[in-house]
Amino acid sequence: MSYTLIISEVRRGIFEEKNLDSIGIAHRLKKPVYILFPDGQYPINEKWVDIMIKAQIKEQEFSMPKNICLLLEKVFNKFGMPENILLTHSSSGTECAAYIAGYFRLPVITDINGMDEEISAFYKSFYSDKVYGEFKITKKVPSVLTVRSGTFRALIEERANCAIQEVVEGIKIDEKRVFIEFVEEEKADIDITKAEFLISVGRGIGNKDELPSYEELTGLLNATLSCSRPVVDKMWLPKARQVGQSGKTVRPKVYLAMGISGAFQHIAGMKDSDCIIAVNKDPEAPIFQYAHYGIVGDMHKVRDKLKELLKE
Repeated sequence: MSYTLIISEVRRGIFEEKNLDSIGIAHRLKKPVYILFPDGQYPINEKWVDIMIKAQIKEQEFSMPKNICLLLEKVFNKFGMPENILLTHSSSGTECAAYIAGYFRLPVITDINGMDEEISAFYKSFYSDKVYGEFKITKKVPSVLTVRSGTFRALIEERANCAIQEVVEGIKIDEKRVFIEFVEEEKADIDITKAEFLISVGRGIGNKDELPSYEELTGLLNATLSCSRPVVDKMWLPKARQVGQSGKTVRPKVYLAMGISGAFQHIAGMKDSDCIIAVNKDPEAPIFQYAHYGIVGDMHKVRDKLKELLKE
């Protein structure tokens, strides 16, 4: 029987939230959902999948692409070939997807953010979501897909029964490439993922000297200051303040984006906010496609007017 196989991404005993998008698209594919884990206990709703496969391998070894391929050989021997193999669209997920595709000679599509069930097509976007590409797998072989974070998790549905637990034996570990250590990122001065109101500034801010005025605005609104990647790249704010695919995924009640064009990497990190307000002088900025409210204008003038009204 055909099925969809998810290769989970776990870190230090934590089931990464980005796996939820793989589960969401797997439900939309309308096939039984199998998920592969390393040895250990990981918090996951057992009604989200049909088969939970525990590999007798340590978490650190599970992160190595060749080890995953050796495990997949055992999975295929035990359960047959899946129709699709899903991974997260992360640094480790994309690396592993490429390795799997090469090892088993399978087609691969990275950064999936849409699909059409009727014509069996997958979509991915280019140029800050301005262009979409349609991809179809014509050969009757498993497809390797990486799934963009924040795109399909809303499609998750609970099954009637809890997942069946299965085990695959360990493998001869690849000793040419080994896990050394997990390096903690520097502790942030504040956790933007817990903020209910974020004011996020982007490239449009122009220069670092404008930041104090935006910090004053956050104080007046009891908000927290965050930013897009260009602000971090210029070292104007620490990386802990960055929203986006290479930063933090946030879901505040209010997200006020000022001077942010809306590249898909940034959108992936904030699109699930309850209320999105965008301020940008470019009326064609992609972020307006996701905003509940938009202001076409100079972000500094909007900031100054807000401060004036709040002080009154």
